Amino acid sequence: LKSLFIAVLLLSCTHLVNAQEYWQGQYNSKRLLLSKTVNTTMQDSLHLRSPENMYDSMPLAQDIVGDSLVLTNETFGKILKLNELYGDSMRVRFTDYGNTYNIKFRRVTGLQPLMFPQHPKGDLPYSIKEIEFKGEKTKLTYGGTLVIPKETKNYPLAFLLNGTGQQDRNYTYSGHQFFTVLADALARSGIASFRMDDRGIGGTTGDFQQATIEDFVMDLEDAKTHLKDQKYIDAEYMGIIGHSEGGVVASIASAKDKDLKFMVSLSGVGVNGLKILDLQNTAILKAYQIPDTTVVHQMDLFNNLFKTVYTNQNPDSLEAELNTTVKTWMHGKNQELLKAVQLADGRDQNLVYRFYSNAKSDAYQYMLHYEPQDFLPDIKIPVLAINGGSDILVPAEENLAGFKKYLTNSSDFSF
Repeated sequence: LKSLFIAVLLLSCTHLVNAQEYWQGQYNSKRLLLSKTVNTTMQDSLHLRSPENMYDSMPLAQDIVGDSLVLTNETFGKILKLNELYGDSMRVRFTDYGNTYNIKFRRVTGLQPLMFPQHPKGDLPYSIKEIEFKGEKTKLTYGGTLVIPKETKNYPLAFLLNGTGQQDRNYTYSGHQFFTVLADALARSGIASFRMDDRGIGGTTGDFQQATIEDFVMDLEDAKTHLKDQKYIDAEYMGIIGHSEGGVVASIASAKDKDLKFMVSLSGVGVNGLKILDLQNTAILKAYQIPDTTVVHQMDLFNNLFKTVYTNQNPDSLEAELNTTVKTWMHGKNQELLKAVQLADGRDQNLVYRFYSNAKSDAYQYMLHYEPQDFLPDIKIPVLAINGGSDILVPAEENLAGFKKYLTNSSDFSF
């Protein structure tokens, strides 16, 4: 009866012309807003909006299947099956190109902000200080947030380092503030933390596009210099929690800086630059369910391009060398294979242009030449390395094996 009522509710034509009803749900930090426009002369119209998925008013066809209302958009592979109603909320099975999510929708007056129950709210058992300082080494101005459990004694301090891309201090992605949540958990466990904006965003100056991992290591050094004399901070027990690229920064800094006393690597890199590019791209291609035979050919092409960048000695000739690499690889290949790897009909030039645009940057060059054995053996402090089994950007097995291989002098290594 509940399911039948929901169909009646959404298909009824008893309201005023152009009256609007809205229901909102959320999954994976993405909002879905289901809107109904009531008509008296025809069937009510239903549309789906999702700012995070970048569709604004997707029309939905309506059908009753059994005791459920099913809304579909075949063009974009969207299916919503409405089959439970509880007052102003309902359960919806949302299918997006084969992936299905069980989502709770609530009646709303219009699009609402993203909801994250884990974001700290209310009276918090710690102090939050927004600080700004000038770096001694870089001369940049830095903006960041210092969280101290209770202003009663000195606490261990963890520097939180984000991953690839220009990020704000909270490491915000799709509205979710990863570092705000992490800082909350640390503070409740008696550990202070500091997180800061990347160069060129928020309260931090500088040019992010021209920065490399070495620059990020200097940013960390300036932050450490400023914070070690702060009240309620135990300068004898400072360490790093770095995610992805931040894990690489953590590895380099921990190998060089004797003031650091612990290191946590989250989805960190334990293999060299050439290997991580091979692992990443192979995993991404397989995630798109591309046939294995095509993946082998595609990766043969990509690895040739990676090696071309790796061995290039003159940046001015890099684009021409990449073009030669692609042309050489294409020679003798049949048209069917070229279509499979997206090189037919002149698309090889698009590949060279896109690849060169990334490969010419100092940041790409630095990461490509990264060798973990240059740093990990010099780390003597305790290390915790955590990698996710479903991570396709930093595959767990190979990278954790790299940490185990090279962290030969760490006083305590856990993974």
